[in-house]
Amino acid sequence: MGLPCYSLCQMDVDYCCAWALADIGAHAVELRLDDLIFDTDDIKYFFAGCGNCPVVATYRIKDPSEADHLDLGDDDAEPDCTEVDMAVRMLSAAIIAGADYIDVDMDFPRNELLWLEQLALNYGCKVILSHHNPYGTESTQALQAIASRIFSMGADIAKIVTTAHHPDEAARVLALYDSFPPEHLIAFAMGREGEQSRYEAFHRGAPLMYAAPRRRLPTAEGQPLFFDFLPAEDTRCWGDVEPPCAKSIAIRAIVAAALTSGETVLENITPSEDISAAMDVARQLFAEVKYSRRTKELTVIGHQDIAKYGLMVKDDRLDVGCSGLLCRICIPLAALCRNVVTIEGHGAIASHKFNVRCPELTRHGVNVDFTAGHLPATVQGPFKGGTYNISSPASAHFLTGLMMALPLAGAGEITLKISEASCLKHIQVTADVVRRFGIKYEDVLSEEAGSVVYKFSSDGRRYLPSRFDIEGDWSAAALWLTLGAIAGESGVENMRGGSLQEENYILDVFETAGADIERYTDPEMEYLGDSVGYYSAFRSLMAAFECDITDCPDLLGPILLLALRSEGVSRILGIKALRGGEKLYVKEFLRLGADITVEGDSLLVRGSFGNTLRGGKVSSHGDHHLAMALLAAGKICDGKVLLDDAACIDRSWPEFPLK
Repeated sequence: MGLPCYSLCQMDVDYCCAWALADIGAHAVELRLDDLIFDTDDIKYFFAGCGNCPVVATYRIKDPSEADHLDLGDDDAEPDCTEVDMAVRMLSAAIIAGADYIDVDMDFPRNELLWLEQLALNYGCKVILSHHNPYGTESTQALQAIASRIFSMGADIAKIVTTAHHPDEAARVLALYDSFPPEHLIAFAMGREGEQSRYEAFHRGAPLMYAAPRRRLPTAEGQPLFFDFLPAEDTRCWGDVEPPCAKSIAIRAIVAAALTSGETVLENITPSEDISAAMDVARQLFAEVKYSRRTKELTVIGHQDIAKYGLMVKDDRLDVGCSGLLCRICIPLAALCRNVVTIEGHGAIASHKFNVRCPELTRHGVNVDFTAGHLPATVQGPFKGGTYNISSPASAHFLTGLMMALPLAGAGEITLKISEASCLKHIQVTADVVRRFGIKYEDVLSEEAGSVVYKFSSDGRRYLPSRFDIEGDWSAAALWLTLGAIAGESGVENMRGGSLQEENYILDVFETAGADIERYTDPEMEYLGDSVGYYSAFRSLMAAFECDITDCPDLLGPILLLALRSEGVSRILGIKALRGGEKLYVKEFLRLGADITVEGDSLLVRGSFGNTLRGGKVSSHGDHHLAMALLAAGKICDGKVLLDDAACIDRSWPEFPLK
């Protein structure tokens, strides 16, 4: 019986090594040296560490007879190096380094082919000579003649690949197995009509069956996928979900709607505890709030006239529930009120220790007094004009609220200068929301200085009613797609690839690790121009990776899970952005049997394709992101995961399927 052979292209050498070394059953790999990010040193490095996995080294050239000159961008390459020269160089390096097979076109220039065949003979490497017809299928007689010619040229294996436009053409290719030794023949047809011929050739005794590592990287039409060779337990379908609305955007939009004088309609609102808390804040700002579960539309009718009366707050109190984001919004907003406002909270936010200095607020006339560093806090304005400098984590704590409040301050020219690196991407979400409510500003990005400056225009200092759709939440989508990549198959609907949410960074991490994630865009949504569509994840063989979660700490759970099932040691940078929360993740994942080491501002996570945790009793510590990550981790555990508190998940995703 032959082996599945995974054709590797458009990858670096470390990812190729992961495929060779992975414990995924008996298999071979094909190095498409014409389409890999390789040089001859990489070839030596690969074969030094590829273990006992059989390796086919292949180099396809467009037209050997033309011998086009290459601009290689390589200091070591001769200036007149042709594609044939490069093929000989790369294949020779592979033979000497230990390739089990080389695959060369039968029409390769004769002298160079004889050289490669002799070198292969000297190093115990077998030669595959190939014939490819991308347009059709020759007659039975012609196919027989091609196979005979290939064997007469000294090939150990004849590879004959045609393109079938009718089942009869695929059958003609397969008939070669009746005339030649199956163990020395790889014969099948490409194209839709030839897909089954690949499997039939394998069952008839072909030594190799070529397959793509993931959907985006086939080297030929009709290739089966790595996913197709996996056992049933690795291909469980977890289903498709529509993640809840982006909570961070929805909360900003609900509060902004309450600052208007008129009716705002927010579409695609999905209820959660934090969304409900934002609705309550809107009511405390004298807004009328109505939600339709049938249409998922939230109507907010604002009654504010801040320029005339200041911010009107019921009983001069704002209750932010358990939401840290609401708290960071409401403290600066409260300074717009002409009375002293008390900010209250519950749950984890009530025990949160705040930086009591609030430097930029204090410097501009806003007095914030916490109770021994905790809520409740009192806020008294008004704001003063001038420049607000956000240059440190301490000054950035209430940046979102500042961005929403300063356009309404009525304190002359106001400039918001942000140079704290962790805020530069984060603030774009807030800027986009206030823009949707009619706030005009001038923004200047200085990449050299690493800062962005917002200047609020005097004729745009009023929130106007609006109507828009709240996009899906990428932190939720990230976890669900990760579940598919590590444990089967999953999908998420109605997600924007071009989102400003920091958490869509997960798409970069998926790509770096080599996860099989595919996007299918809805043609009816193309007018939005930002890749709204369906994302699908398949169980993937991934390589160790490095990423930085400074701007997106909520991704720690999904990225930990990815790392635990990636080959090698992954490094997750920027964990201090969790302000101590990373210790809880490490503690609970260690309880499950994960191999995690803390090293400064990073986590080192050792994983493998088949890595299985043991399960056990764990705690969410009231963190909804951690709770969901632990429940997802249960799908790669031998034992059960017993979570002490899943109720906290209701803060963001009450309908979480694994709860």
